[in-house]
Amino acid sequence: MAYKGPEGLWGKPGEALEEYSVYEVEGHPELKCWVKRDVLEWMARTTPAPEGDYLFAVEGAGRLRYRLV
Repeated sequence: MAYKGPEGLWGKPGEALEEYSVYEVEGHPELKCWVKRDVLEWMARTTPAPEGDYLFAVEGAGRLRYRLV
């Protein structure tokens, strides 16, 4: 079964830039994470894991835990 949760990109998306918001990776300002706006809407409707993190998939990196600060 394929992962069907939120998704993001480490690099700039090739198209549809208006569908993404860009965030710096804390402690590594040279890295950027592009998060789809529907992911942000999903975050507003759900609650994080008990540790305060969310789980999502990053193309080429797999599943990551993250939080927006």
